[in-house]
Amino acid sequence: MNQMNEIYKLISVFLNRKDTVQERKELLDWFEKQSENGIAETEFAAIQNNAKKSLIKDIQNPARKIIRLRTTRYIAIAASILLIGFSVIQFWPKPEILATTAQLASIPPGKERAVIILGNGKRIDLEHLSLNQSIQTGDVIIKKDGNGQISYHDVKTGKISIQQNSMYTPKGATYDLTLSDGTLVTLNADSKISYPTSFDNGDREVELQGEAYFHVQKTINRSKFIVKTRGQKIEVLGTRFNVNAYPETDRTQTTLEEGSVVVSAQDIPQSAIYLKPNEQATLQHGTLNSRHINLEEVLSWKKGQFYFNGNNTEEVMQQIARWYNIDIIYKRSKSKEEYTGTIPRNLSLNKLVQLLNYADLNTKALVGDNNRIKLIIT
Repeated sequence: MNQMNEIYKLISVFLNRKDTVQERKELLDWFEKQSENGIAETEFAAIQNNAKKSLIKDIQNPARKIIRLRTTRYIAIAASILLIGFSVIQFWPKPEILATTAQLASIPPGKERAVIILGNGKRIDLEHLSLNQSIQTGDVIIKKDGNGQISYHDVKTGKISIQQNSMYTPKGATYDLTLSDGTLVTLNADSKISYPTSFDNGDREVELQGEAYFHVQKTINRSKFIVKTRGQKIEVLGTRFNVNAYPETDRTQTTLEEGSVVVSAQDIPQSAIYLKPNEQATLQHGTLNSRHINLEEVLSWKKGQFYFNGNNTEEVMQQIARWYNIDIIYKRSKSKEEYTGTIPRNLSLNKLVQLLNYADLNTKALVGDNNRIKLIIT
């Protein structure tokens, strides 16, 4: 039973004088614990003190019969406990429940999981699609191959009906998607891509929120492949590149591995930057800049690693929270300390917490509502 429901029950029977000595002891113990927690409401403290005196007196003299209540004070105290309890308990600091080693070990790292949303709004959880299973939607077939990868195929030649689909990965998941033109897209955790079920002879355009790696296929007519993100447009022919455009960050980063791309702020053609391999364009506060970049750092997520190179605490914990689908709470100001190193992304949460503490990034794990894990940065 919920603890507060039990307390309300004890107070009610206490108010009606139907409680047992044991129940009075339990209620008194509860009052003592609240005192230890430092509750400072003046009104409640006074009522609590009076009520405790009455409870102690009854416990010490359990056989004492009350012939008549000489005043209404006794009832008022109990009633006040009940009434104030409902208003005060809402703001009571919940006791911290430390996560056990077993609970942390049971939190796995991310895995392959995604959901497709069809043009008609229907959702397909790809975990429920068997290997080598296909489904038809309009004039295209969506197939899950033997490796679990999703691909789109036209079912006829000539003019076909084109719908807009999207795929999203929840926190703690990645997925591979092959578009109808043969372009391979790998979505990182907590990301979404919107795309047409088929491409005509014009530009091939998709929209991204989150992070994805693209291996764009060249077409016979050399049509452009365009990726739109928040405030940015990327144009390519055939190339390999990574885009990081999470909404909770204030920047969008496009990193080129192979080929060439043109990156521009949306609706500002004169802002265009031509990237060469190993270069990264960053759009931040409407300004676009480029620099040489370490590809190993940017593409580490595809290779199953966290790669930190001078990242601050918040940047480190953002990646961890997204991959393990947990919450991060800062009990101190966000540190400006920088962290450098690599961590395998296949560790259990228990092992990861041990590593973080070893690196002086002091954390403790708590169990929150719905048994959700919270990492507290102390």
